[in-house]
Amino acid sequence: MCGLSKSEPTQAQENYIRVEGPSQYIMGEPIGIYLMPIYAIGCWYGLYAHGATGKHLLSCALVGWIWAIINIARSKRIDLGVVTFGLVILSTLCERYNGYTRFVRWTTTISSIFVAVNFSLVLIFWKPIQKDLAKSRSAIWLKVFVSYCACLMVFWLISAYKSFFRGETSTSSSYESVQPPP
Repeated sequence: MCGLSKSEPTQAQENYIRVEGPSQYIMGEPIGIYLMPIYAIGCWYGLYAHGATGKHLLSCALVGWIWAIINIARSKRIDLGVVTFGLVILSTLCERYNGYTRFVRWTTTISSIFVAVNFSLVLIFWKPIQKDLAKSRSAIWLKVFVSYCACLMVFWLISAYKSFFRGETSTSSSYESVQPPP
């Protein structure tokens, strides 16, 4: 032999090579590498299409909340998204039943800021997170993940800003259709 020693592949290399099934890996990468950009694009489209009314917040928060629950089930680690997205869900549901009141305005704005802070924690603590995730994820996955967190941090900050400056209504909600006056 040439004197080269065979070393065991790293966990990231094994994840890239191995395909465990369609529910976890696609073309060697965890399915999240494809879902993260799709979710981010969907959120930004919702903001573009419904930013003035806030209708996008419930669906964006609901997907994020379910994703956080899946993360907890798979990794056995806490995901603060369960709490932060849950607060957005509660505030948007309050809007459906009570209209866009001052209380709903403040809770929607603050809960959206909490979600943005949750995403910013990844950016703040990126070096140790990257070191931990590099054991089981590819370099491209890490780049997609950090970009996803930065993109959604900005999205939730803009959503908070737009929520705060939306007009208050005490009798109707942004989810009701607009009726012309009689």
